Amino acid sequence: MLRKRFIFMLILLVILIGAPMFIIWQVKPTEALNLDYKEISIPSKIAEIVKSRKLEVQLTEQDINDLVKKQLAEHQVLPHDFRLEGAKLTLNGSNLEADLNLRWHDKLPISAKMMFTLAYHSPNMSIQHVSTSVKGTKIPSEWLHLDPIVFSIEDHLPLLIGVKNVVFEEKAVVVQLKALR
Repeated sequence: MLRKRFIFMLILLVILIGAPMFIIWQVKPTEALNLDYKEISIPSKIAEIVKSRKLEVQLTEQDINDLVKKQLAEHQVLPHDFRLEGAKLTLNGSNLEADLNLRWHDKLPISAKMMFTLAYHSPNMSIQHVSTSVKGTKIPSEWLHLDPIVFSIEDHLPLLIGVKNVVFEEKAVVVQLKALR
């Protein structure tokens, strides 16, 4: 009887210690990510306009990555004591998939995937958080939800040039421009 109780307690101890260790191992990031970004080069974009003879600028996936990372870097502190440490973004039309490295309570590193939608409502671009998952398991929005991030594309344009429309393509965003008076 004592031997059975000892074996039961040993198995229970292994489960109580092993399960959290397995979960921590499972959710930890596998890729080192950061929030480094480059400012978009306006002169090179103006050169594109001159070459193409169209009043439009194509923002590549990397440009969008830099724009969104800049916004995320300004919003690193997230609800429920999560902190954003790094991101890698993939554009798919108006959908944006973000692989993120988070840290919970400044201790537990977590790899998460967030889905966002991009929208343009003159004069602002908005990034709306849709869902979050950790290792394929969807996290309830009450646990980790981001408020929409809104920024102006026109802040990145020279004076006298405004945004006429924004078109979301597969791996790029086309910003159609207009001359301001």
